[in-house]
Amino acid sequence: MPVQSPRPAPAQRPPVEQELTGSWIRRMTAGFGLPAQDLLRAVLGSPHSVQVTGTPGTGLELFLNTPAQAALARFTGVPRARLTTLLPSLAAAHDRLVDDDILRAAWYAPCEAWVGACAPCTGRARRAGQTVLVYPGTAGHVCRRHRRWLLAHSGRPANIPLETLPEVLTAHRRHAALVRARPDAADVVALAAAVVWSWQVQGWRSETVWQDRVRRLAAVTGCRPAAVVPHALVSYPETIAVARLLGAARWQQRLRETAAAEGAAAATELLLREISRQADRPWLADWLIAYTRTRPRTAVRTDPLDRWLHRLTAATGTNSDGLWTVHRTAARPTEYSDRAGFLTDRRPRTVWEEAGAAFLTGGWEPVPSTRPGPVPRP
Repeated sequence: MPVQSPRPAPAQRPPVEQELTGSWIRRMTAGFGLPAQDLLRAVLGSPHSVQVTGTPGTGLELFLNTPAQAALARFTGVPRARLTTLLPSLAAAHDRLVDDDILRAAWYAPCEAWVGACAPCTGRARRAGQTVLVYPGTAGHVCRRHRRWLLAHSGRPANIPLETLPEVLTAHRRHAALVRARPDAADVVALAAAVVWSWQVQGWRSETVWQDRVRRLAAVTGCRPAAVVPHALVSYPETIAVARLLGAARWQQRLRETAAAEGAAAATELLLREISRQADRPWLADWLIAYTRTRPRTAVRTDPLDRWLHRLTAATGTNSDGLWTVHRTAARPTEYSDRAGFLTDRRPRTVWEEAGAAFLTGGWEPVPSTRPGPVPRP
């Protein structure tokens, strides 16, 4: 029996800015009292062929080809241009979705990191038990109004209260300013994250700031410290501090001038001492300077900070092409369990399962553009 098209009611469930298309469709179905697949077929109702691949259970994001996007706009009464502004993935092409005359829709995994939107901010957009899923973008993973670090959970709102972590809120304010100032802020932050990751794996005994932050994070999440150690929040303030320094045109010029006048070693020492000051680690500069003199050659090839400074001070240093790329062996692992294996002495899977239960394994992460290349031999 064909499904009768319900009457459009876009004003009752309008999209939230940066929302996943699949999240919006699921919210609309709750208003109509229909399963998502039935509403979707009603929306795409056409004398032409309609093909729907997958279900909301097989993928959180809904991808539509061009004819299906036009049908969705007609159904809701919202212009397609407006919908694509609110729903970033609506106009995004998916390599498994054919763009032909047939109306096609498919449920797949999102292509970018997503988080659950702040529940108090989206209270009118959702019903009890629902979560509005959004793409946080470069710096949308924190709600400063309600002091929450947003996490990725599709079933209910999940977040980390930041009242006891004020340095994270300060870092996010600076992060947002960096995003406003630089169109390539995401790449700058991702490189900085790789730099800070190279410090984290050293396991410094002198490091007390991260240890204290881990204890506070464990207290508010109810997890063991080992489960929260690999989370991006732990090193977020230092990541943003490094990103702001590397992205500052004044410092870039000063480093070029120092390298030209006094050599690369002087520029490296200048950079490390300023990083130590801005990261509020008085001992860090001397430690890193000593390390750069004794580390193996293979470490020099992939060290993200060393490579960045070399590219910056090279003859073509004024050209930003490749300035923010990271060698793949130096990048912070994208899999939470891989990070746990580096940073904890416990079995990674046990830690991973505990962190996953607390919704700490997904959501916003600074992912760099990696530079391909063979893994150097020790």
